[in-house]
Amino acid sequence: MLALVSCEPADESGAPPAAVSPIATPTVDAVPAVTQAPPAPVRSEASPTAPPALAADFGDAPDGAPAGYRGTRVIGRFPTRLDTRSSPNPGAHVLRPGADRLGDIVTAEAGADDRADPDGVPNLVNRDDGDDGVLSLTLALDKAPAQATLDVMVSLASGAPSGPRYLNVLIDMNLDGRWSVGEDATPEWAVRNLVVNLASGTSRSVRTLPFALGGASRLPDGAWMRVALTRERIVGDAWDGGGRWQAGEIEDYQLALPRAAAGASDVAAPLVATLCPESVDVPSGALMQRTACRLVNLGGDGAAELRLTRTKGSAALVPDRIGRLDLRAGTEQTIPLVLIRGTDESTWRYQTGRQLDAQVAAGTVVLGARAVDRTLAIVPADDQPLFHVDRSADYFSIHDLSPVSGFAFADIRRITSGTTDLTGADLDLLRSAWFAVEPVAPSTADGTYVAFLIELADRLPRADSNLGFQIALALQATDSISDDWRPQVGDFDLFQNTDTWFELIYRPDAAPPWRLQKRTAVNPAAAAPTGAAAFVDGSRVIILIPALEIQRDPASLRFRVTTFVHERGDPLGAEGPSMADSAPGLGQSLTYFGNVPVALG
Repeated sequence: MLALVSCEPADESGAPPAAVSPIATPTVDAVPAVTQAPPAPVRSEASPTAPPALAADFGDAPDGAPAGYRGTRVIGRFPTRLDTRSSPNPGAHVLRPGADRLGDIVTAEAGADDRADPDGVPNLVNRDDGDDGVLSLTLALDKAPAQATLDVMVSLASGAPSGPRYLNVLIDMNLDGRWSVGEDATPEWAVRNLVVNLASGTSRSVRTLPFALGGASRLPDGAWMRVALTRERIVGDAWDGGGRWQAGEIEDYQLALPRAAAGASDVAAPLVATLCPESVDVPSGALMQRTACRLVNLGGDGAAELRLTRTKGSAALVPDRIGRLDLRAGTEQTIPLVLIRGTDESTWRYQTGRQLDAQVAAGTVVLGARAVDRTLAIVPADDQPLFHVDRSADYFSIHDLSPVSGFAFADIRRITSGTTDLTGADLDLLRSAWFAVEPVAPSTADGTYVAFLIELADRLPRADSNLGFQIALALQATDSISDDWRPQVGDFDLFQNTDTWFELIYRPDAAPPWRLQKRTAVNPAAAAPTGAAAFVDGSRVIILIPALEIQRDPASLRFRVTTFVHERGDPLGAEGPSMADSAPGLGQSLTYFGNVPVALG
């Protein structure tokens, strides 16, 4: 009967290790050692009457048998049998198992297909009782391919020599039935010669550095993984999984996606990677900017969502939440985002992935996942002022400019302007998130827009049966002053010294009650065609005008914003009280486009 070898130092004699592939030793990233009681004994693999000529530790991945990949007929050609045809090297095995171990148990047999295997069952396929070294395989879903970390337990018997051990891991990333020696999109030699230093008689939980798992759109559900612990480095640039070593252990596992629900053995849970830029730089002069996030479902069919939370600054994102987006396995969807820059750098936090515990049992590793917090930073250009501020509640009568009391929603507090490049998809996004007011045929054209943001002191009512109101953007849109508007009654006018007006109008007795129109001083009675659009978000109003509609260079464009509130049926305020606000005030110069600092009154 074979003597137990778990407490004896490994015999350094015997056949030299096979010349197999790998490269330089990576930096160790091990979980701190936890000294434990001496590891459990190795199972005796001897036959009471006829000990085998070879008592080595073999793996149990399929070698010449079906790989077991769902929906395929792929044959596993992993070098596992002693006389394998899957490699120029022998099937991976350790000649003297026991002193160096993965986990607590290591078996010894004459071969992976040994019918007289001492534990009663040949190893092939996935039937090695000693596969207990892997503790977890956990994903971080903030990249595609997903990044994985592997935790394993490494143990040395009390009689084993101290010194470095080497951990190597292979995973069939592309599910072709081999551990590829070529250059695949994702390296199948996932962990190369990770150095583990142990003292004799101790155990250590070792965590690998993150490595890519699977492809850019799918995780390798069912993939075979080989974990090898040896006293020698595996040398070269490629390793197919074969070889012979004096001491250590070979363990093979099959990976599996987590299931969607208890008992749903054939339904994989969705594992959605959220990929957003780390930062978005807003160039000088831009008020709005577009960006995007990608949601990639690396797991099974299911729902996903994206929720962004502002943690710093004042920049706004549209939308800040995408709820229940159904994604098929292996597919992705791009989520367009439009941002309105703030006065300083802003950060938005989001979470990718959900917390799932990894599970290891009977040679199968069910992947785990951890939620990862990520940040999207919005960085405006330096030294770029943003808002012109009007801190006064300075309402006045449109008849004589006398101060009047008014409604807060018509009190202009801040205005700003800038350019933006938007696509039709971006405009559709704004329409879906905000209340939109547009001409009869709304514009969906890609292009450059001049953008104006008006912030009021209170939310703009969407429906009020007693009041009508107007918010107007009055521009000096041409280079000539000869076409500027002159007061027609009295000595002042809301539109004086401007030539082009974009008016957001609400009248409860009109059909439709909301409209956006463009007029000019040349022909003020007629509405001119426009591709402009207005959006209302609470107390904010955004007006976008195609740059092609503005004859003047935006750098020299000047404007004024006005509001006017009246009772229903009295748009001129002739019979009932009316109120107006203007920024800048009627006695002040127009505001320059692009946020040149000008005080408002």
